[in-house]
Amino acid sequence: RDNNNRAKHRSQSNAQSKSSTKINWVDVLSYAIHGGLINAPISHYWFEWLSLHGPSSNTASVLVDQLVVQPPLLALMFICLDILRANIRTTLYQFQRGHVISKSISNALRVVPSSWRFWPFAVYLTFKYLKKKHYTVALNLCSVAWTVYLSRGSAAADGDG
Repeated sequence: RDNNNRAKHRSQSNAQSKSSTKINWVDVLSYAIHGGLINAPISHYWFEWLSLHGPSSNTASVLVDQLVVQPPLLALMFICLDILRANIRTTLYQFQRGHVISKSISNALRVVPSSWRFWPFAVYLTFKYLKKKHYTVALNLCSVAWTVYLSRGSAAADGDG
């Protein structure tokens, strides 16, 4: 009986260690977005300002950073992470529930022939008649027309237009 308890405890601890090493990709993505888009620019400009206008002592600068600035930045981080996690989870749920991949492939296959009737001519005429510095503007204007065309098609398919 004691061996059975030990084996049961060992299998439970193995299951716990496996689940604790599993990577939470929603958290990873949330931290990456926060770190790259929010914290990195704030930290860049804060440390730049601190080096120019802060205390001349490195120790005093560290104290100012850690005691004055980091607590509100940590609160901001946790607020942002909660918002990001909620949005990522909602997006993933809608992505799975909405059959996004199969719809996207179906829509792409439906639109490819129209794309081949529009884009080669738009690109050819742009390259033939415009200077290189105008390519981007011209093709962006073509993209607006293409988007209007696509939105009319999707509205008709949805029964809205």
